[in-house]
Amino acid sequence: MASQNPNLEQAPVPEGTGTINVTSDRDGAEIFVDDKFFGDAPATLRLPVGTHSIILEFPGRADWRRTLEVLKGNKATFKALLESAQ
Repeated sequence: MASQNPNLEQAPVPEGTGTINVTSDRDGAEIFVDDKFFGDAPATLRLPVGTHSIILEFPGRADWRRTLEVLKGNKATFKALLESAQ
């Protein structure tokens, strides 16, 4: 069995947050960040620095997916266009 070494350093966790304004062509689309529900569009989210997976879902529409790099103090806005599910 391998033992854990308490002296091993973990990679530093980036500090800070960025602001993301999320809208969609269908108000009420559900917003998921890193597989966690964050609310309905439109919304303003404060996310920790780093890479995040953003998904918007709306009944009868194809999911909208993006990977986003959040930078400290950065403000970004995006509008999801939810196409009809086929």
